Amino acid sequence: MGVWGAAIFSDDNASDLREDYRRLIGDGISGPEATDRLLKEWSPEGDPALEPVFWLALAVTQWSCGRLEERVKAKALGVIEDGSAIAEWRDGGKLERKRQAVLDATRKKLESPQPAARPIKKRVLATCDWERGELIAYRLVSGNWVVLRMLDPKTDLGGTYPVCELLDWRGPDLPAGGIPDSTAVRRQRDRDTRIMILPIGKRLVKKDRIVRLNVKHSLAVDYSRKPRGVPNATRVATWGGFDEILETDYGVQ
Repeated sequence: MGVWGAAIFSDDNASDLREDYRRLIGDGISGPEATDRLLKEWSPEGDPALEPVFWLALAVTQWSCGRLEERVKAKALGVIEDGSAIAEWRDGGKLERKRQAVLDATRKKLESPQPAARPIKKRVLATCDWERGELIAYRLVSGNWVVLRMLDPKTDLGGTYPVCELLDWRGPDLPAGGIPDSTAVRRQRDRDTRIMILPIGKRLVKKDRIVRLNVKHSLAVDYSRKPRGVPNATRVATWGGFDEILETDYGVQ
């Protein structure tokens, strides 16, 4: 999305940097070492667009965590003072005034006593060991079973998630021996998409409602590789809201 507002973290890079820093601290890395790593990974020095974003995001994040380093504070105050932190907002209008107000508040925060350092929990990464082509049965709240076919895993900083497609099959009992490879894919009502399922709310779903059928279909397409310029048609769902998604988007209940 890029930049969508005047706030410090209304910027993809700023938000990513905040997550990177918190992840490193959660992994047990010291504050100074985390800063050194981020400097090496991001290489902001000399980049007029990235440099102010980097130092402001890092300084505010460190202050909030009670770990603001003097070198980071000095850099952040520097990009405010030299005007680089407002350069892209200079239009003489409302947006520039809004950005200036954000920077004034940020300077005041960074110059104020920071809170005591608090522990940052280590991020627990999502995992998924489902294999490509594997069939997964899911029992709806109605009692009927549907079948998902695993396509490819999606991995990011939060872990690994399954990307599946819903097969056009439904029944009151688990399908003995699986279902044929030729079984059609059930489409969404308005478009054909895959489903990436996040672990959110999984504790609300009893384990016996998700069953690996120990059956695999052959897959010729590697869905983990999307051609450049082709929109990502993957529908994102969570286990906690999975029944609702299947009903509203796929007409299954």
